[in-house]
Amino acid sequence: MKLLYYEYIKLFSKPSTYIVILFVPITFVLISSLFFSSVNTTELSIGVYSKDKSPLSKFTVGVVVSLFRGGTIKYVDENYEKLLKNGELNAVVLIPEDFTTSLFAGKKTTLKYIPSPVNTELAAAAYIVFKQMFEDLGGGPFFNPKVLREMYTASSVPAPELITDKSLDFSQAFAPSIIFIVTMFVGIVIGSGLISYEKEIGIFKPLALSKINVSFYFLLKFLVLFSISTVSGLISYMIFYIFGLKVPFSYFLLLLPINALFYSSLGLLISVILPNSLSSNIVGSTFAVLFLISSGSLISTNQLYKSLRFLITSSMIYKSTYIIRNIQFFGQNSDITRLIFDLSLFSFASSVLMFLFSIFFLKLQFKPDYLPEMKRL
Repeated sequence: MKLLYYEYIKLFSKPSTYIVILFVPITFVLISSLFFSSVNTTELSIGVYSKDKSPLSKFTVGVVVSLFRGGTIKYVDENYEKLLKNGELNAVVLIPEDFTTSLFAGKKTTLKYIPSPVNTELAAAAYIVFKQMFEDLGGGPFFNPKVLREMYTASSVPAPELITDKSLDFSQAFAPSIIFIVTMFVGIVIGSGLISYEKEIGIFKPLALSKINVSFYFLLKFLVLFSISTVSGLISYMIFYIFGLKVPFSYFLLLLPINALFYSSLGLLISVILPNSLSSNIVGSTFAVLFLISSGSLISTNQLYKSLRFLITSSMIYKSTYIIRNIQFFGQNSDITRLIFDLSLFSFASSVLMFLFSIFFLKLQFKPDYLPEMKRL
């Protein structure tokens, strides 16, 4: 226990440890919470400027507008550019003069979409939704002239309403991936420099002379890193829980150590193989970025090649996030148990292999002919 305590003291004597453990989780959580809450549809404002002044055109547009919550889409006049430039509108949809004529003649109609230079990411997200919606509605009865005429002459037509489960908050749907990203980041970034730093400052020489058990030395490093990585993930969970995350704590209590086991083992393997902290930190940071991309939070896996999609969907973060989101959207079921078992098996098997490789390389590096200082003794 004294040696373990000493390892914690050594780790926490470095300022960078506090930055990674405290600053990184809080930063990830706050930035993600602010970003994803800003994408909420209540803050999205789309203007519609119609050059077609016919009553039927207004009605047709009104049907589309009714699909969205009040205030999201509103009519604007020809001075819409000012509203776009100052950020009052995220985008404006221009309806051409021949809109109604072309629609009732069965011709393809076009709508011009103009995004705002302010918060353009919201305009981009809205464009994707609108474009896909109109593509899906094409060829169906929604824009059929006969259907529109019947709706136009009807006395009362209820507007459709898009709803989700009352307990579902889309801003919290991204929380699981952020929590696992924090766990990964701490495990790899701290782990990749843990042993290489001791090589650099010459600690390996007295360790080799003391005939220390290599496996025990590595296990001490792993236990410290594993615990810190797990705790960082738990801190992130607690912060998201305060913001309203509604996923049973027991699942995170199980999945976070599974992730910490894998990423701590990988971080230490990088640290063992590479000769100094500079190279190991560069490689560790590169792996962290790759795993961040593979989390599925930054890219759509449906747009990737099959082989690349397989690699991303096989990553620890992606699978862990997929399990939690299944619980969020569909509740607890038997599939969850199977998924957790498969993930645990993968994590354990991979970690054992990385353990063995790390200890093998460490034993080589502890030999006198490997240490330049000991060759001169």
